[in-house]
Amino acid sequence: MNKLAARCIDINSDYCPCLLAETNHCVFCSHLQGKEVCDCNWTGICILYEKRWQSPKQRWRGEEALVRIEMETNLLRKEPVAENTYLLEFGVTDELARQLDHTGSFVFLRLPEDPPFFHFPVGVMKISDRQVQVVVETVGPKSARLVGSKTGRIFVRGPYFNGLFGQPWIDNLKSGKILLIAGGMGQPPAVPVARKLVQGGNAVTAVIAPGKTGKVFIGEELLAMGIEVQIVPSLRQVGLPFVRSLLANPAQRPDLIVSTGPDEQHYGVIAAMQSTGVNIPMAATNNATMCCGEGICGSCAKETRSGRIIKTCKVQTDFSDLVHD
Repeated sequence: MNKLAARCIDINSDYCPCLLAETNHCVFCSHLQGKEVCDCNWTGICILYEKRWQSPKQRWRGEEALVRIEMETNLLRKEPVAENTYLLEFGVTDELARQLDHTGSFVFLRLPEDPPFFHFPVGVMKISDRQVQVVVETVGPKSARLVGSKTGRIFVRGPYFNGLFGQPWIDNLKSGKILLIAGGMGQPPAVPVARKLVQGGNAVTAVIAPGKTGKVFIGEELLAMGIEVQIVPSLRQVGLPFVRSLLANPAQRPDLIVSTGPDEQHYGVIAAMQSTGVNIPMAATNNATMCCGEGICGSCAKETRSGRIIKTCKVQTDFSDLVHD
């Protein structure tokens, strides 16, 4: 399988150098990890130079701080799409909307009256003007409190970008054949991925299963994009055998597979490729546990096959390189 070089998702963005660089824990720059030598192999703007010699950038509201935007806003829409699953829509600033208009983007949400540790990450499904759509499953106290609130006010913190491994493949592939596999709560992140791929002139075939949500709710939207949609009752029993049949036929073999769903689904797709002897790139949703999104808390840390520990809220890598728990 083609490998993707690991790099920080925030490198040379408005949020670089980040809080990790301030404490010599940068995930990319060896000097900002406390080492004496430079071995980053990066051809862009030097992170060390940015930290030491450039004047601090003016941040939101004129603040000079290496932090994300956090704002209070109105919940404009709350619509059930499946059992315990709701589509939420809320307004944000022009700046935040612009930055979130990217595959793999996500935000942290909580109620204004709740303490900061109630923040939980949610992937962005759609941006329209300054309105953001997400889908939330009420699986715990954080999400249940937010969806059940009667005030209509929420806190939004963002932007965060590493909700999808393999983003460079999605961003750069043109006029190719794509196999998009979405199951359960993997449906919302499939929508911006599909839109980006169609914009690149790619032919997309989507295999969608209801998963634990019990419902396929993005099928019509994908069809409206001109995507061929195959709805299956179960990925394990029907979807993955269908994927294997596509991979086994050279005429139908895609240039890229995108798997949006749980890690078990990703590993099932990798097993399907291995069983058919297919070696093609695979992008996959990032399902790591996240608490801060800044690489500080360590909750998202994963081990790679080389034994390196990476912070998956920050590091863009090949999913197949992560050690299977």
